[in-house]
Amino acid sequence: MNLNPIDSAGLSVFQALSNAGIDGILTSHLHIKPTRDGASITQLYVSDILRNNLHFKGLIFGEIPFIQKIAGDQPDGEIEKLALEMGHNMLINPDDLGDAIKKISRAVRKDGALAARLNDAVRKILEAKYKAGLLEIPTINTDNLVSRLNSPSAKLLKHQLAEGSVTLLRNSKKSIPIGLLEGKKFASISIGKEEQNEFTKYLSKYANVNHFPLRQISDTLALKNNLADADVIVVGIFPFSSSFIQHVIPFIRKLATKKEVIVCHFGNPEEIKYLEGFPTVLAGYTDEDWIPKVTAQIVFGGLPAQGTLPFTVSNEFREGQGFSTIALNRFSYSLPEASGMDSKTLEQINAIAREAIDSGATPGSSILVARGGKVIYEYASGWLTYQNKIAVTEQTIYDLASVTKVSATLQTVMFMYEKGLIDVNKKVSVYLPELKTSNKKDFTIKDILTHQAGLWPFLPFWVETVKNGSLLPEYYNKVASAEYPFPVADSVFAVKSMKDSLWSWIIKAKIREKPPRTVYDYRYSDMGFYILLKLAEKMLNQPMQDFLDQNLYEPLGAYTLGYLPLRKFPINQIAPTEDDKLFRKELLIGYVHDQGAAMYGNIAGHAGIFSNANDLAKLGQMLLQKGSYGGQQFYKPETVDFFIGKQYETSRRGLGWDKPTVSDWAGPTTLYASNQTFGHTGFTGTCIWVDPAFDLVFIYLSNRVNPDMTNNKLLNANIRPRIQEVIYKSIFNYCQY
Repeated sequence: MNLNPIDSAGLSVFQALSNAGIDGILTSHLHIKPTRDGASITQLYVSDILRNNLHFKGLIFGEIPFIQKIAGDQPDGEIEKLALEMGHNMLINPDDLGDAIKKISRAVRKDGALAARLNDAVRKILEAKYKAGLLEIPTINTDNLVSRLNSPSAKLLKHQLAEGSVTLLRNSKKSIPIGLLEGKKFASISIGKEEQNEFTKYLSKYANVNHFPLRQISDTLALKNNLADADVIVVGIFPFSSSFIQHVIPFIRKLATKKEVIVCHFGNPEEIKYLEGFPTVLAGYTDEDWIPKVTAQIVFGGLPAQGTLPFTVSNEFREGQGFSTIALNRFSYSLPEASGMDSKTLEQINAIAREAIDSGATPGSSILVARGGKVIYEYASGWLTYQNKIAVTEQTIYDLASVTKVSATLQTVMFMYEKGLIDVNKKVSVYLPELKTSNKKDFTIKDILTHQAGLWPFLPFWVETVKNGSLLPEYYNKVASAEYPFPVADSVFAVKSMKDSLWSWIIKAKIREKPPRTVYDYRYSDMGFYILLKLAEKMLNQPMQDFLDQNLYEPLGAYTLGYLPLRKFPINQIAPTEDDKLFRKELLIGYVHDQGAAMYGNIAGHAGIFSNANDLAKLGQMLLQKGSYGGQQFYKPETVDFFIGKQYETSRRGLGWDKPTVSDWAGPTTLYASNQTFGHTGFTGTCIWVDPAFDLVFIYLSNRVNPDMTNNKLLNANIRPRIQEVIYKSIFNYCQY
């Protein structure tokens, strides 16, 4: 095997380290590569380069597997001898120690220069041991040694170094950061990795990205078709053979003539020279640790680009080069300590989540905590069902149940209020005249939003459409058609007149009784959100789900947040809810658990929204940021403040939002939550809580109603508030220490 001298591109880094007095260098990070120049590997003296060129005086470490890789097959012990000849002082992971000692001993007896090199290595090792205080055998506490070496502060430093090092080398089309998300289709290509890796994982935190691997040249044929609809293609180039990269680059260049292509390089820095001419190039220098994670965040504006190239690679990519960008107030993903939280305390959440699963309170759950715009804790645990066949992941989608009220219907109400389309203090019958002759004629929008309108909590409309346990054919059919267009469950479709029938039943529905000339007290109800859905669709002149997709969910990048998830996602990504034995007679997966919402074609004002934890958190973060997210202003700050504020002394509620109770351990939140907190819970075992005083977003998603909705263990064990309490304790503990 022949070799080039060590790649000159990387030497400036080691020169700086040598000048700083570093004690040791591992040569695995010096990019030694094959060549045709005829130089023998024994002529490549690492010591000549590091000692003479860089004036390095410390220890030189060599990994035997790395040297084996570049030298090819050799007899036993030969690689170790070769490592010594190259100038290494210490050898890591020798393959055969006995043969290595024999070969080195024989070589030293014959070669005086090699003997001197061995003596020099021994002297340097002894000096290093003396300097390290090993003259006296120290007493080392090995308790929790690994965790102490990998302390939170050490991890945070590594993350911060990654954030500061990723370099934006070219941005001629201002593609970085990606701003507007709606209307764009995204794809990624991973060269040298499987399609599921750390880089693609974090790309998917921001947008619905289709991921494709490229492992061999023949893969480009299928890729060409798979990428036909993509508008933006993010290419990740991971450590691979240089010759393969050179063969792939022409394919990527051709893509860049027709598509917006962003190239992110995670391999040998010398290979960056092959990327000349691309409009958008990011250099990560390595695929280790947090570099791919950070790079994905820079692409979508979760983090700013701030690195500079430490050495000259080519005429186009020169030392000191690097463009700076700004963050777009989207989520970034970091460690608890980056947001003033104690990671050790947060680990207590794992045990509570495990308790819920082990006790049969829920098959699985997904938990997310964000503080200061950073997602600092994500924990997906358990299974989709108690059969333990499919594990929950961070991408698992849950039925949000009543969280729909605030994540869907309330968002349309806020929009209509801000645009002057409605006045929340007016009677809803002003906008829906059909209510003027009903017992709901005097209900104001504000009273409906605060659950003080006098509506019944729940009315089982579905029983009107069932007889003797069977679905009535005038309401349902097993096949979708123009006459039966609304999906209710798998192979169950509602008649097109169903929504009109439901609206008629709602108008005629009874209300609560009260003494004359008194106001209704607080009583939580689903019924008002049937009315608000009707109001929204009339005033906006389009289906509510279309309005939300276009104006909120897509711009947020919250692509799993929405109705009818089976139209966009595979069934094994969705957590099942109840095995419904009364109405739909099947296990519900991807169909709304609530019966009334199901009759509405799975699109209702009080239920029907599904999401994963990350996308629901984006909505919470946007509201925490006073209506701003991803560089867009969705609401005016005063609109957000108005709706999240407490409305009456006699009720804890905001407009649509729930809020904490004061000094009541049985309330929906921990007592540590500030009085500014707003959020909502869902019947299926979900919640969102946002606390502006602590800059917090907390999401808990579960399917506790699987397979039976009467399972109240999650509520009885107070799982959600207990987890929320740990979050606050992590802040207090961090401040304490």
